[in-house]
Amino acid sequence: MPQRADARRNYERILAAASEAVAEKGAEASLDHIAKRAGVGPGTLYRHFPTRQHLLDAVFHDRIVRLRDEAVRLLAEEPDPRAALGIWLRAFIEHLRVYRGLSDALKAIYDHGDQLMISSRDLLRWSVGTLLARAREAGVVRTDIDPTDLLRLGHGAGTVCEPEPSGDERADRFVRLLMDGLGVGAATNP
Repeated sequence: MPQRADARRNYERILAAASEAVAEKGAEASLDHIAKRAGVGPGTLYRHFPTRQHLLDAVFHDRIVRLRDEAVRLLAEEPDPRAALGIWLRAFIEHLRVYRGLSDALKAIYDHGDQLMISSRDLLRWSVGTLLARAREAGVVRTDIDPTDLLRLGHGAGTVCEPEPSGDERADRFVRLLMDGLGVGAATNP
């Protein structure tokens, strides 16, 4: 049964407020603060998200879907495959930098076979894999790296960048270093 328009708006406002709160305060952000920020009462928040975990799941999934949507946008709008890959890697690192506590909180709770984590992993692999394949086909990146390698490299870069604005420069530098290392002719046998 589809949600009423006002219920859908409340859901979206709660999700947006939670996303901002988690970015600012981490996975332990106050649910009461999130409800106030969204302009709804606590009962409305709990109708949509019965537990903190349900809300964190929704925020996490929303962020991963946004990364997938960015990959789709880049595939359609960015004619330079190498640039598209670099732009997506920067968005991925930014996600990790800003939402650093969210992924860790969810990983600590879930078993390795949890459906949300599997789905998120698959969305990320598809996103980076599609952009990587396009860049390979264009001959602008080396062929001996796979999507999982890139996700791990991006994860490492995102983990060491501070969530504060000063981390922007470091994140940009890491993306340049990653893209240089991905270039055709980069050393493949260290």
